[in-house]
Amino acid sequence: MAIEEVIRWLRTEHDDLREVADRLRERAAAPPRGGRERWIAELQARFDEFAGRLRRRTAKEEEGGYLKPVLAAQPTLSEAVDVLRHEHRELGCLLDRLEQSVHRLSPRDNFLLRDCCKRIEDLLCWLERHEEHENHLVLYALGYGARTTPAPQ
Repeated sequence: MAIEEVIRWLRTEHDDLREVADRLRERAAAPPRGGRERWIAELQARFDEFAGRLRRRTAKEEEGGYLKPVLAAQPTLSEAVDVLRHEHRELGCLLDRLEQSVHRLSPRDNFLLRDCCKRIEDLLCWLERHEEHENHLVLYALGYGARTTPAPQ
């Protein structure tokens, strides 16, 4: 995949995941005082949609996605790519732990419910930070490669 295709792919993936994340964030931002059964079911459904999308995207990134073209364009970025790959595993661990907590919620839970909502917000913030690093890495690979690649003769 050419680096320009990677940029388009990454932008589409980030935009799609951001929509799902925004719906999850909206639900987690306002836990109700009462009538929580339906609210928790909706939170779980939104979390599951988000988790599924994030796992699929991370798997695509790991199997090829943008990582291989970045390394092909700029092999000196291998350490930065390794950091992103490690963050993929960290995000997966956080996601797995949070998923268990979200699915154990009970309408009677007060502190646990708010803790889950706070952890969801934290996870979404870490994901946004990770995506910024991905974007910068791809743009750097493209920009740096464009400056150092000789013009065709």
